[in-house]
Formats: sequence, C-alpha cells, structure tokens
Amino acid sequence: MKYYFLEGTFKEGRPEGLEFKKALDAHHTYLKPFFESGKILTSGPKASGDGGIILIKLEDSEKIEDFCDSDPFVKAGVQEYKVVEFKVFDIQKYAKEWV
Repeated sequence: MKYYFLEGTFKEGRPEGLEFKKALDAHHTYLKPFFESGKILTSGPKASGDGGIILIKLEDSEKIEDFCDSDPFVKAGVQEYKVVEFKVFDIQKYAKEWV
C-alpha cells in the first residue's frame, strides 16, 4: 500500500461560473467511489480557496498519476496536483483502520 498527500491548486486562481460548477460536480462524483472503498481518508478545499487537499492510499499496482490525470478538474485544465508520497509512522487510534 502507498500513501499520498495531494495538494490541488487551481491554475488561474479559483474559477467561477457554470463551467466550474460542472467540473466541481464531476470532481465530487469522481472521488465518491474512492471514499466508499476507503481509499480516501479525507479531502476538502484549502482555506485559501485556491484548490484542495486529498489524503489517499492506493495499492502498489494502482498509479497515482492515473488517479490525478483522470480527475475531471485536471482533464478540464482547471487544476494541477502536487503529489507527496509518505510513510505512515503515527496515526490516531480512530484512524488506524485506514492503514
């Protein structure tokens, strides 16, 4: 299992309008099965409003690049991800099930 911290950043500030709303809805739909399968621990917008954060685990055979490239935000050219792979050292008792 590999663990990743993803920082998404909008390419040109926070987009607005109907096209952004459509991309946001598609982004949430895309993430849903990863939540339901337990692969995403948490995600949400950055307080600055210029992107979002995802904590995700993937099997070694799954590619983080494929996950990022398949995100509707990335496909629409709205957002890019900074990917940081990390090793879990300590974790709260309530989150131990995730690892």
